[in-house]
This record gives sequence, C-alpha cells and structure tokens, in this order.
Amino acid sequence: MQWHEFVFSKKPVHRLLRHSVFWAAWWIYGSLCYYLFQRSLSGERALPNETTYVTVGSLILLKTFLLVLMDAAACYIFIYFLLPQFIKGKWLKPLVNTILLGIFMFGAAWFMYWSVFPFVDSLLSQYKANFYFTHFWPAVYLGLIDPLKVVAAAAIITYVKYWWEKQKESERLER
Repeated sequence: MQWHEFVFSKKPVHRLLRHSVFWAAWWIYGSLCYYLFQRSLSGERALPNETTYVTVGSLILLKTFLLVLMDAAACYIFIYFLLPQFIKGKWLKPLVNTILLGIFMFGAAWFMYWSVFPFVDSLLSQYKANFYFTHFWPAVYLGLIDPLKVVAAAAIITYVKYWWEKQKESERLER
C-alpha cells in the first residue's frame, strides 16, 4: 500500500487502518500526557524536593484507553453529525448539541476520574487516583480540553483531505 492509497482510499480496510493508526497515535500521546498529569499524586518522595512519577505499572495504559474511547465517541459525534450542520449554515441546533456534548463529556470525565479510576486503582491496591486537590480540573481537562484537541485534529485532517480531493478534481476538469 502506498501513502496516497492509505490517506485517500475509500476502501473500508484502508479506512479502518487509517482510523486505527490515528487513534493509536492519540493513545500514545494521551498516555504520555496522562503520565505527566498524574505525577506526584502518590505523595511519596524519595528526597524532600524530589518529585515522584506514576509508573507505567499503575494501569496508565488501561486508564488512557478508556479516555481514548471517550474521546473517540466525542470526535465521531462532532465530525459526522455536528460539523456538517455547522457547514450547512445551521447554527443554533448544532451549537446547542455541541454544548450538550461538552456537558456530557465533562460528566463522563468526572465519573471516570472520580469513580472508575479509583476502582481500577483499588484492584491493585495502588495510590488513589482522586488524591487531586481540586475536583473540577481533572474533569475540565479530561472531559473538555482533551477531546477538544482530538476533535480539532480530526476535523483538520478530514477537511484538508476533502480540500485536497476537490483540488485534484478541479485540476482534472480543467484539463
């Protein structure tokens, strides 16, 4: 398979592979960000001014996989349902639905961070995930800011690809 075929093919196999590569890359990025986000939450320090970090053995990959599933749901809802309505010039309904999606994502992240993650941590008797000093920041970051980044990246990729296809079609028609 060539690069052009990977990016522009309409075949379901290539499309699935393309989406899998995107979400795997997002999972790796999310794991690194979550790793840095969770540093020093264990409260253990080797020396007085030394910061400790969460280890990969602390189920970071499972937690970030759950977050990627949440991000993917928000991304596909926005890209395939809400964004086309915005492009068609309908503003009120998709705007309200986007706000509702944001509220849902905030609630889902709140539930995941304060209920699911501590349960996962308790399975291995590890540090408490909800040791965070502010209750709103994890839900804001994981439920609003993080999905916003992936939705923006996916929308840009989708519409640059669409623009490229239209440019090539225009060039063919001019010949």
